[in-house]
Amino acid sequence: MTDHDPATAPASDGASLMAALRELGLSDRLLKDMTDDPERAGSLLMESVSDLDRAERGDQARRLLETVRDHAPAPEDRQYASVRLARLLREGRGVRDEAEAERITAELLRPGHLAEGPAQILGEDLQKLERWDEALHCHNVAARRLLAEPPEELADESDLALAPLVSRLLARMKLGLPLDAHDDVAMAVARRQVEGALEFSGEEGGAGPEEEPQGDGPDREVEALYSREAFDEARDRGLLTGEAAEHGADAYYRAAERTLRERARKHPGARWSVVLHGVEEIAEFTERLGLGPADGETALDWAELELTEDDPRLRSWPPGRNEACWCGSDRKYKKCCGSPSNR
Repeated sequence: MTDHDPATAPASDGASLMAALRELGLSDRLLKDMTDDPERAGSLLMESVSDLDRAERGDQARRLLETVRDHAPAPEDRQYASVRLARLLREGRGVRDEAEAERITAELLRPGHLAEGPAQILGEDLQKLERWDEALHCHNVAARRLLAEPPEELADESDLALAPLVSRLLARMKLGLPLDAHDDVAMAVARRQVEGALEFSGEEGGAGPEEEPQGDGPDREVEALYSREAFDEARDRGLLTGEAAEHGADAYYRAAERTLRERARKHPGARWSVVLHGVEEIAEFTERLGLGPADGETALDWAELELTEDDPRLRSWPPGRNEACWCGSDRKYKKCCGSPSNR
């Protein structure tokens, strides 16, 4: 590891990055894709980390993340890699790994350095650890553009754009802090999300994304997809078919994104949500009701009948450009499923 601060140092030149990647023995296809589309280099590298993680090649994933930290295509890519590396090290549960994770987190939390996108993801990780003071710091960073505006000026912002304020509100409530005017805005957003989370429309059995929204008001449609953790098992068991699934999880989610965009274009009055689920819960549901687990409508029926309003997997779609992508890749939406290249 170099002696600079890897979480905040300037971006690396492309030549040093490519040289470092070649030493890791990564595929020629990845290197070619990065050369052909340098603006997506950071996203491609994080996709490769996800692939290694799913293949249980944690050591190689760690080396790749360390390489990105030292030779990142852009400063934010370095911070995304740092957040991901700290999470991977904590999962190892070794004393030295925990200490290294804490050192990386401390680098990221230094005042004035953390960018909004990585701040949001780090804040979510710290929330899971119930480290609410640090999580609040991250959420303040992620929401700083919104906090700079008078609360009354945020009335025209979408609920998606205001999501960082909702995360900030949760941390402030956990810490017992008095609500401020921006918290009032976040509280209104949270109420709307809870009230509309499971407002299905359509015929009996619930309208899935293939069905047209019904009624005069804003309808809620839910797309149910297998999570990244469940993807390989679902495909191996024949629960996922089609060309997109055959090409891996990223292709699966990007195809779903294109489908959602097309449906949203046709039905601008509808509101859309995505839920990522596992294999066993669908298998148990289908066995109980006598349904076919590979039927495309089964997961939608499960979402309608089994999801609760406070299920943390239920995510509004689309997220803001600088928010975490809905697919669970740990990348910004604009650099993942929401990338202009995914058309």
